[in-house]
Amino acid sequence: MEVVRKELIGGEGLIYLATRVSRSTGGPEEIAEELNDRERVERLLSNIIRMGHYSVLEHSLIRLWIDCDHRELLRLLINHKYVEITLGNPSLISLNPRTAMELLDSEARVIGLEAMRELPMISRILGIESEAEPRLSVEMEKLSDEPLLYSFLKSPHEDPRHGFYAFWIEMSRVASHQFVRHRRLSFTQRSGRVTKPEGFIFPEVNDEALRLMREHAEMSVKLYERLLSMGVRMEDARYILPSALRTAIFVSGRQSDWHHFLKLRLDRSAQAEIRRIAEIIASVINPGTRSNHSP
Repeated sequence: MEVVRKELIGGEGLIYLATRVSRSTGGPEEIAEELNDRERVERLLSNIIRMGHYSVLEHSLIRLWIDCDHRELLRLLINHKYVEITLGNPSLISLNPRTAMELLDSEARVIGLEAMRELPMISRILGIESEAEPRLSVEMEKLSDEPLLYSFLKSPHEDPRHGFYAFWIEMSRVASHQFVRHRRLSFTQRSGRVTKPEGFIFPEVNDEALRLMREHAEMSVKLYERLLSMGVRMEDARYILPSALRTAIFVSGRQSDWHHFLKLRLDRSAQAEIRRIAEIIASVINPGTRSNHSP
């Protein structure tokens, strides 16, 4: 087996930023400034690995081109459902760092090692030698103010199973509950255990209905603050907060899984908030795509 080419999509800077979304009410530009502190980045990555919070490692992708007997390659990887394979000369496989870590304890360890070495900070934490330089910089593009939505990774591929995209999005808790049902995508969401409420997002309704919604939501925040003053923990006080609460999500995934998301959420039956988000994402992944509003 010979790895003839490697390509990292994302990197430790992106993984750090995605991790910080869960504990910050700031926007991505604010969090991105922290990437200038290399020690801070490595300290956080070390902590999440030590604590077993591996889900954030899904926010990057490694492509490997491998010269190997096809049957042997399939045998090594057949039980790893999050590895995508295109057989050829060479064959192309793609996997995220979390899956690469899992390969380290399998017969496919050599593939896991080759992938992990593209992430030298994380490799060092795991005791793996790497000559690569950590990729701490991130590129972001604001796509919309309402909803607030940023694109971070745009890496299309002719085989959509190997393409990869990542976004940072603000939405209501209603929309986030719908979003995370797309289980093939990877999510890191702002945590109500460690962050206080930061506004609301309401649907388009008549003025009187909106007034009542806003009044109820604001009353719930006042009760939340009162509970905190009584010594109730944030993680318990949040039970009374409404679904209109504004939250932020960092979401990434393969191009093929985004296609599935767009197929469902661009449909006219999808709720307006998540359909609008899908329209913006589609402008990046499938330019020219429109939602189906026709009856």
